[in-house]
Amino acid sequence: MKRTPRASRHSDGERGATAIIVALSLVALLGLVVLTVDVGQLLFKRRAMVNASDAAALAAAQSCAGLDDADIPQTVATTFAQQNVSVATGGITQMVGCDGPAFGHVSVEYTMNQGLFFGGVVGASGPATVRTVATAGWGPTGGGNPVPIVVYEGSGQGDCAILENIQPNEVCYLWYDNDSFQQSAFGFLNLCTVTDSCQAGWGVGASDQCPAVGASLRSEWISGSWTGGPNETNYPASTFVCRVSGLASSDWAQLEARMQSLLGNELLFPVNDCTTMVDRNGTPIGCDATVAPDKYNIIGFIVLHLDAVLDSAAEWGGVAYTQCSRSNMTVTRNQVIPLSSVTGGNCPSGVTPTGVENLLVNGQPSTGGQFT
Repeated sequence: MKRTPRASRHSDGERGATAIIVALSLVALLGLVVLTVDVGQLLFKRRAMVNASDAAALAAAQSCAGLDDADIPQTVATTFAQQNVSVATGGITQMVGCDGPAFGHVSVEYTMNQGLFFGGVVGASGPATVRTVATAGWGPTGGGNPVPIVVYEGSGQGDCAILENIQPNEVCYLWYDNDSFQQSAFGFLNLCTVTDSCQAGWGVGASDQCPAVGASLRSEWISGSWTGGPNETNYPASTFVCRVSGLASSDWAQLEARMQSLLGNELLFPVNDCTTMVDRNGTPIGCDATVAPDKYNIIGFIVLHLDAVLDSAAEWGGVAYTQCSRSNMTVTRNQVIPLSSVTGGNCPSGVTPTGVENLLVNGQPSTGGQFT
């Protein structure tokens, strides 16, 4: 009887394929080990470093806010950082208003090195640096001594969404146009309270008569030499504050001088909710710029860094326009028209202010698609 030999199940080719699979599996396993050990350790250390930086920033801010203590903010910050992570190194990177005005902020950065046990297997050499930053501020919660210049909540006054998503170090342009504030007013407020010697304009009734304000008192408010107050809010209840009219160009010059004064240019501004401000009879007028507000409703405060006061079109580099018109433009419903592209009729071309950029046509155009 003749027997036919059968091929072996363990041929050389199959043994080679098995070796490749094992090698690939080892790479994957080593990658998982790196993720589990090294990356896990980095995440764990980073959590500890976040706690260290947060503690350092808060301790430094508390030191700066205490005018009568002898603490050194840098020393205090590092002490608290190293109580959380003993090998943390770093310190304060920015400090504004320390031991000075009633508000300010301090930023810190701390780092540590973490060795990698298996990172070299996948080409990651150690040690790795774990770096964290933190910022803490101090200031009044419901009161303070602000400058008498209103800032509108939201983005209706400029290109930043005040109290919404404004970020640290974000550059904002705020427009104080008489056409927006009406009747010779530029968003200035009466800071006199019921405890001050002058006639109160802060925290008045919605229908109260607003007092007149003299130039000398207005000058004290703007220059920062005012010693009254503090000005407090009643939020969520309304805090109605009288507007001030009759401003002079010297008032803007005094505000600009704040940038060179010992008081610095970190200024506290009152924030107005335009949806609830009222006229002289106490009637809510909303955010309609064509109606003059008699009293703002102040809902809080915001600290802004004053970079420049650009008084007049000549300083901000634009062209002053009181009005313009453009007739016989072909438009469609819901079309967005960039105002900087509209020429003729004394309309600006390429120089529209920040925050006033586009026109949205919501209405139905007239016959033939012509919009007048």
